[in-house]
Amino acid sequence: MIKKKYIRITVVFCMIVFLFIGLTGCGKSNNLVGSWVSEGDDLVKFENNGSCSAPFTYNAAWIESADSYTIKDDGTLVFSSTGGHANSSYKLVDSEEEALKDRHTYYISGDTLIIRREKYEKVD
Repeated sequence: MIKKKYIRITVVFCMIVFLFIGLTGCGKSNNLVGSWVSEGDDLVKFENNGSCSAPFTYNAAWIESADSYTIKDDGTLVFSSTGGHANSSYKLVDSEEEALKDRHTYYISGDTLIIRREKYEKVD
């Protein structure tokens, strides 16, 4: 009788451990954080605190670029500026080909970022 009780406790304990490990592996990570350089030597930088330097968001009429970004639950990348005049968003797509066709999308995988049909490589 006591042996069965310990087996049940062990099984329940193992199930809880596996559940905990599985749930901690599902957390979101921000793969954008870091500096990215294009073939044309354009530099884009994403900080962990949500700030960024993204020259391609430059709004010449207001002489400003986006200085912050967020990633929505659906993966959409949204840029904004303190002045409120350099705002844009990009839908996350599943392949490089899709991102290279549509300038309103982005793709990220490992050290490759494609946004506005421009390919960037991670440098740090």
